[in-house]
Amino acid sequence: MLTWLTRFIERHRGLHRVSLAVWRFFPPRMAGFLKGIMARNWLVGAVAVMIDETRSPPDVLLVEHSYRARGSWGLPGGSLDSAPGDPTRPGSEPLPDDVIEDALRREVMEELGINIVVDCLLRTDAIPFVAEEPGPYRLDFFFRCAPDIGFPALREGIEAGRIKPNSPEITQMRLVPLTDLGDYDLFSTDKCFFQQHLPRLEPTLATHSY
Repeated sequence: MLTWLTRFIERHRGLHRVSLAVWRFFPPRMAGFLKGIMARNWLVGAVAVMIDETRSPPDVLLVEHSYRARGSWGLPGGSLDSAPGDPTRPGSEPLPDDVIEDALRREVMEELGINIVVDCLLRTDAIPFVAEEPGPYRLDFFFRCAPDIGFPALREGIEAGRIKPNSPEITQMRLVPLTDLGDYDLFSTDKCFFQQHLPRLEPTLATHSY
């Protein structure tokens, strides 16, 4: 209801101008409280894109999620917890610049038991609806990463059973050729990334896209 009211006010210029003028007189604590109620809810996620380009065709690390009936296969990663601290009080401890990267490294270690090296941010996706998980708006950060032990050691460890999921959320992990992704029931946001964005972001991989 409050979200609808906010959008209604924003669509009417005069009403919007008056509401902004009134807003200036709200005490900061009350303004912050009301903004938290009226704003859309967002789920922030960090995603690891681990592609071994030494293989032909290149491999990408996929995981199977136990809690998804549809779109069970996808890229490893997870949602970010709220940053520590009280949002109603000034903080004394500054957050690290790479708080999202730290969260991604932590999620991958907790779920897969491997350390990763984060290379660069490939894409940020603002997603209003996910068919498999309707709910809050999603803001996903896709990072190009690599296992710190190297892809050959990762592949050998997976095949030998020494490297396997640490979390009940993950059923299995697998290095999959990019050309074989069509054989997997991919999570829709990851499927969109592979089909629409990765060929543009990494042109050398375009010929291997499925």
